[in-house]
Amino acid sequence: MEHKGARGRLAWLDAAKGVGIVLVVIGHAWTSIKVRDPIYAFHMPFFFIAAGYVAKPAPLWDFAVKQWRALGVPYIAFLVCLMAADPLIEWSRGFRPMFRDFGSAVQAGLMGGTSLHGPLTVFWFVPCLMIARLAQVMLYKLWPDARDWRWVLSMAVVAALGVWWGRESNFSPLGIIAAPVALAFLWLGALWRTVERDNWLLLLCVAVSAAAVLIYGPLAPLNMKYGDYGARPYVTLPLAVALSLALCWLMRLVAWRPFVALGRMSLVIMFLHVPMIHYLRPYFGVWNLTILAVIIPVAAFYLFDRTRMGRILFLGTR
Repeated sequence: MEHKGARGRLAWLDAAKGVGIVLVVIGHAWTSIKVRDPIYAFHMPFFFIAAGYVAKPAPLWDFAVKQWRALGVPYIAFLVCLMAADPLIEWSRGFRPMFRDFGSAVQAGLMGGTSLHGPLTVFWFVPCLMIARLAQVMLYKLWPDARDWRWVLSMAVVAALGVWWGRESNFSPLGIIAAPVALAFLWLGALWRTVERDNWLLLLCVAVSAAAVLIYGPLAPLNMKYGDYGARPYVTLPLAVALSLALCWLMRLVAWRPFVALGRMSLVIMFLHVPMIHYLRPYFGVWNLTILAVIIPVAAFYLFDRTRMGRILFLGTR
């Protein structure tokens, strides 16, 4: 039973995204590796798997337009606003701005990905997601069923190439270096959707996750932005999948409404939490910083939702 909510959304999946985005905030706010590393072991793979779970074959042009409105427009709107605000904020605090001049800011904004840092460090995720999802829709034209053996073979090759690429380079305009592995995660999410009675699968992932913690101890972090999948990607990538599905199993049991709401606001929180942490870190302890990095983006979401232009530009809705 999938327990759909408003507009056919899956409440448990939104709840899992809500927990996931809170973990992303904690991972950026806390500097302790004991806190960060377990979160970095799966937090970004989870969001690609979740996106893959709801992915379906669609006409390429229609899908591209939908993606542009839902993700591309908010990406540009947040990026432009934050890049314009950064010099004003930093000068008022007596710090140097993120970019030394207008030209370098424009160049970094157009390049995206690894060219963006500081308060914009997470902006690689959305263009990477868009690229990977477009690739997935194009492959759906060839193989509409995610269970097709050609998906299995091609995704194994794509994931291997993605790991190799990440080891050879850390330059990633628009987050493209993470796109191959992201595509593999999207496919795994779509493949998971085809399993009708999946409780056994989720329980297996819970068991694997628990065993990994007991056997390996501290979990190895992944950094998809730079294509870093650890020294043993044949362990870290499957473990990221197991941890992601274990989280989803937990949220099927307890789809707490506040987490459902946070999941539906996750795009805004994704864009705004790092700027909050970046600018407020000197003035607050880590607990208060974490809370503010969630509350302020939530308040911004409700503010954007009050106007049609806010919904179009920042929420990707009409």
